Amino acid sequence: MEHETDLAQGDLGVTTDLRITTEPVARSVEGAQDGVAADPVVAKPRHFACFDGLRAIAAVSVLLLHTAWVSGFTTRSSLGAYTSRLEIGVSVFFLISGFLLYRPFAVSHLSGRTSPNVRKFWERRILRIVPAYWLALTVLTYIIGSVSLGPGWQGIASHYLFLQIYFPSQVFNGITQAWSLCTEVSFYFFLPFYAAVVGYRRTSHTRQLARELIGVVALYAISFGFRYWVLHLPILTVKHGRLVAICSPNCNSHPLESSLMLDWLPSYLDLFALGMVLAVASAWIVERGTEPSWLRHRLMPWISWAGAAVAFVVVSHVVADHSILYFVTPRSNLERQALYGLFAFLLLLPAVFGPQDRTLVRRLLRSWPMVSLGVISYGIYLWHLDLIDQVVNWIGWEKGAIPYWSLAAAVFGVSVAFASASYFGLERPILRMKTRISWWDRQPRTPPGRPGPEQPRPVDTGPEKALHPLAGSGPHPPD
Repeated sequence: MEHETDLAQGDLGVTTDLRITTEPVARSVEGAQDGVAADPVVAKPRHFACFDGLRAIAAVSVLLLHTAWVSGFTTRSSLGAYTSRLEIGVSVFFLISGFLLYRPFAVSHLSGRTSPNVRKFWERRILRIVPAYWLALTVLTYIIGSVSLGPGWQGIASHYLFLQIYFPSQVFNGITQAWSLCTEVSFYFFLPFYAAVVGYRRTSHTRQLARELIGVVALYAISFGFRYWVLHLPILTVKHGRLVAICSPNCNSHPLESSLMLDWLPSYLDLFALGMVLAVASAWIVERGTEPSWLRHRLMPWISWAGAAVAFVVVSHVVADHSILYFVTPRSNLERQALYGLFAFLLLLPAVFGPQDRTLVRRLLRSWPMVSLGVISYGIYLWHLDLIDQVVNWIGWEKGAIPYWSLAAAVFGVSVAFASASYFGLERPILRMKTRISWWDRQPRTPPGRPGPEQPRPVDTGPEKALHPLAGSGPHPPD
């Protein structure tokens, strides 16, 4: 997850069009032209102003999924077909991660410039994802007491090191929804190695573009094949709140271990790959200096989001039994995965291409409430599930008589409070450290008389707007 997130996020770029944020590089060139050695600068990717709003949508959808399930709304209401599929927010987080984290690599590959520094990439990821997660895990385990980490040091180590999805004894301990963070962390380790292979011995721009596209198609195909294989092993599903073994073709292996494999990175590489193909397209458009007119059309955001809505409606009816939280047949699981990816892809499209200050869709994503929620969305995602039981106990609701919308509103308010405390008390100070770590090595001082680094080609699609004060310091890992 998001995530994302997240992560990109935490990088205080100021552009809202398609330009790469290269003002520091430009100042270095100007200094060289004046005969003065320029100071080294921190190079950062551009900022995408709508992405905090996307993070808000993803985090709130997961919160509504869990409150609907706990309240019983999912199984007793005709709308349960839709609330049971709100886990789709995790797919949005994965696409955000694929896009924002791979884009600097894609820009480097297609422009012929230096690739991001891998050590600094991992340092930024650690600062973004670890402190807030460790805080939530520690408080929920040792202060609130709503979660346990399993017996012995093995339980503690597996959860604090994002390894619980690889051990059947730990899968139901700790912060349950943190399985997506484990998948995110494995993607963080995988991505630089993949980028090094794809960017090895770059040739012409068009050949490199073909290599990039072949690479993401291969990732998607590998993910499909891995998921298809796992789904034909004995696995577990959740029916009426209980684990049920699906022993087809047989039960000679361990269903729980097979089920865990559906949370591993290969099962979700297809979603990351969809985000990565958006990153390649975005980088290619910047390199060419032109954007297709249909991407700038004022109706594009509406058509894209209408398509996302259709995908959500269709996936909500893939499984008719609302009591089944997960999918029980390979076909329905693969259909769900494909539709989740399509939904997230179409949701992201207007936030990647076109004038980012135009149309109601983008203004909604850039609005103060959406950006503010997006900034703390990582905390909302981490805290909300284990706060549900606390809220139920505080209010005194009885099991089976919990009003969904009241529970959702109460959990949302409490989660926002905990997430805000985490963000302003811990995450924001650490993010300031993170923004000092460049994606790339610092630009060397340019001796007088020597030309500076090559400048990217700007693509203007609209006037720049001032961002929300918190924009770009958002909350989810994918950045």
